[in-house]
Amino acid sequence: MRQTEIRIENARTHNLQGVSCRIPLGALTVVTGPSGSGKSTLAFDTLYAEGQRRYVTSLSSYARQFLERLPRPQVDSISSLPPAIAIEQRNRIANARSTVGTATEIVDGLRLLFAKLGRTRCPDCGTLVERGSVTGVADRVAERFAGERVLIGAMPASRPGESSDERRLRLIADGETRLLTRDGRVLDWSEDDRPASELLEEAPLLLIDRLALPSRDLDPDLTLRGRLSEAVSRAFERGAGELEVSSTTGDRVTYRAGLVCDDCGRRFTEPDPSRLSFNSALGACAVCQGFGRTAEIDWHRVIPDPARSLAEDAIAPFATPTGRAMQRDLLRACRDQRIDTDAAWSTLDGAAQQFVREGDGGDWYGVRGFFDWLEGRRYKVQARVMIARYRRFDRCGACEGTRLGVDARSIEIEGRDLGSVCRETVSGLRSWLGGTVEALGDTRRAGRVIEMLRNRVATVAGVGLGYMALDRQMRTLSGGEAQRIQLATALGGGLTASLYVLDEPSIGLHPRDIERLLEVIRAIRDRGNTVVVVEHAREFLHSADHVIDLGPGAGRLGGRVVAQGSLEDVRACAESVTGKLLRGEIGRRPPVRRGMRGPVLGIRGARVHNLQGLDVDVPLERFVVVTGVSGAGKSTLVRAVLASVLAPGLNPETDRPPCDRIEGADRIREVVIVDATPAVRSPRSNPATVSKAFDQIRARFAATREARALGVGPGWFSFNVAGGRCDACEGAGEVVIDMQFLDDVRVPCDACDGRRYRREVLGVKLDGRSIVDVLALTIDEATEAFVDDGRIVARLEPFSRVGLGYLTLGQPLSTLSGGEHQRVRLALGLADPSPGRLYLLDEPTSGLHAADVEVLLGCLDEIVDGGGSVVVIEHDVDVILRADWVIDLGPEGGPGGGQLVVAGTPEQVARTAGSHTGRALAAALAGS
Repeated sequence: MRQTEIRIENARTHNLQGVSCRIPLGALTVVTGPSGSGKSTLAFDTLYAEGQRRYVTSLSSYARQFLERLPRPQVDSISSLPPAIAIEQRNRIANARSTVGTATEIVDGLRLLFAKLGRTRCPDCGTLVERGSVTGVADRVAERFAGERVLIGAMPASRPGESSDERRLRLIADGETRLLTRDGRVLDWSEDDRPASELLEEAPLLLIDRLALPSRDLDPDLTLRGRLSEAVSRAFERGAGELEVSSTTGDRVTYRAGLVCDDCGRRFTEPDPSRLSFNSALGACAVCQGFGRTAEIDWHRVIPDPARSLAEDAIAPFATPTGRAMQRDLLRACRDQRIDTDAAWSTLDGAAQQFVREGDGGDWYGVRGFFDWLEGRRYKVQARVMIARYRRFDRCGACEGTRLGVDARSIEIEGRDLGSVCRETVSGLRSWLGGTVEALGDTRRAGRVIEMLRNRVATVAGVGLGYMALDRQMRTLSGGEAQRIQLATALGGGLTASLYVLDEPSIGLHPRDIERLLEVIRAIRDRGNTVVVVEHAREFLHSADHVIDLGPGAGRLGGRVVAQGSLEDVRACAESVTGKLLRGEIGRRPPVRRGMRGPVLGIRGARVHNLQGLDVDVPLERFVVVTGVSGAGKSTLVRAVLASVLAPGLNPETDRPPCDRIEGADRIREVVIVDATPAVRSPRSNPATVSKAFDQIRARFAATREARALGVGPGWFSFNVAGGRCDACEGAGEVVIDMQFLDDVRVPCDACDGRRYRREVLGVKLDGRSIVDVLALTIDEATEAFVDDGRIVARLEPFSRVGLGYLTLGQPLSTLSGGEHQRVRLALGLADPSPGRLYLLDEPTSGLHAADVEVLLGCLDEIVDGGGSVVVIEHDVDVILRADWVIDLGPEGGPGGGQLVVAGTPEQVARTAGSHTGRALAAALAGS
């Protein structure tokens, strides 16, 4: 009997409370519900985890020996489960070599295309290199010398260790008895008694044949054509791949076998995909090793204050303990050269500054020589830190940032090499494939490659990444962008009858682009696959074939199926929070508009990435939303301009000033960046530690009678220091198993059963709870349990205010979603609110249900009402409608963006023609 659905029976992983549900096969199922209700637990930790476990059982016995120790999903049964693929909303790629082009496999197709259709142009002389095959050279000779009498000669090649006389005897034995002088005379060296070396000096060429070629208007005689080809073949054989054709008019041309420039003789290797890859030593630029950038000394960091003199430590690395000896050498060398060490650096002439920087090649090695010395000591951590502190990365001048070597860049299609094509955006490549490549005409050799490329590019553009440049590093992408690249790559694989599990693929997408993404997901479904999506976006809910709504609350208040079935079934459920959203009972409430009069930040001449000299005002002490289609320049404006200028320590510095100036910057006392990156990267971090509440909790435990009897202090209750923690796992609660060819496996510690502490520690109780029991409390429960301790409550209360009260105190931060990480950062910022703070938020609604968005907006209003300023990068229409001021960038993404479309209230934006955001706002306002 044909199975039509996946059945999950009694799932109990994490906070799931005996969930039983069905997922139709070959359909699009949306799992929704409030944040923390168990959506990801059901989709990833239960459904996908069981699919992954079943896959691993098919592996070798070496891998299977660990399966009994692996925690299986806590579920009674999952039936009819297809092979599963998980596409999470995380960017795990940190390799600088990985680019959008390599991750989507578009560059692989381009390398194959250039290897098949590309033509080589000599970089030395600019000549288009013709491949020197016997037939090809014969055709070129017939064309070049049509209607003339020609002599075909070859330089007689010698064998290793062979003398001139031995070569003469060998060639005569092979029938090559005639030599050709430079003035066209013929000598028979089989009858000449002179030494071979003397004869070859007078007549350096073997005469292979003499031919009278027909003119161009006559059909070539087949016998003559065959004789010409035979002469070319023999000449290549005798002359080691090189021949010379001379005519009676004195014209001489050299032809070479293989891929060799006829003008300068430069030899090229045959085009091959591996020789067109910057990840291969054969194709990578020899200078930058395929990275596209080279490390240089950043003189602005080395000499941060030009007003200082050399004696006042103008050279920053020489002001460190490591550099004191170099400072003494510098001052002594300057005295010898009569350079004033008390004068400001900026007042020294060019020659003096050059001497300090580069040295004199003798006693003074220069600042550059100091860094060269450090390079030789890179095996030491201190040297690597010093080098990193005073360097910058510039585009490689040898390959101009293309990462490819000279030979790889010499292959072109219609005048463009692979490096220049890889600088295109996905949309630009789509146009190039449909235009230039189509104009090539006969593409039979690469027809399938071109078709594959078109499909792949269309898929990547379909998931809303048409603005993305192919050479952009993957590690610079947001989690949503990285997920959509995985989605495009998976779709390009052409799998059928599989299960795709996706984690909020709409994150980072403008409402205009969500419909395109839905078309791609529908295409996956229509191939016979089953798609399960964890989502909150209304567009996904309305497109779903089946909806599973979890809740009704978060954490321990969730984990139940509130409603499942069609969208109407969910809408009709009175208990469902999602049903309330669909019925219009939550979300899109009328905002209270604040007056726009007041201070502003005036950004002038922003020119980073695709920003095109942007001038824009950002109101302070207001709730401002920066929006626009994907790739319009929102993150660039907020992160690369505002953050890097106002708080350079919080954001990587750019190679050049990101803007001309920011007016009103003196009004900002502190910048708080709230994004999806973990507040603390340690895998041991949890809400108790990052909130600092754990310090007071441990002090309370140390003050108990049992602890005093044992003579222990607060450190005994920490799992980060030796003492009361488990010695076997060192307080981690788990041990790591090296699987060699697979990812490491983490399993609970057998010694402490995953509790992190020794048995003696668990015997100390505070109000009847051990330290492990306290860490198992949710934040809301802990706030009630410690209501008598104002210091603990003050640390935990901001987490409840941002909607994270369902997290347990001991939950590792590494298990949180991107949206939860954002709210952790926001909670830490709310713990000490004060005027003059600028909060920069990057899509804070990621992972949030509409009900949770209301809580978030309440926190942001609280910040603004307290005198703070909030700037949010966002696409969510509900958030944009609640903003005091909207800055809409675009009009398109990538090169088509970076401009100010409109700035004003949401109502003003909604009335702006040509604004994609305006159309979405107008539709929302009309619907409300």
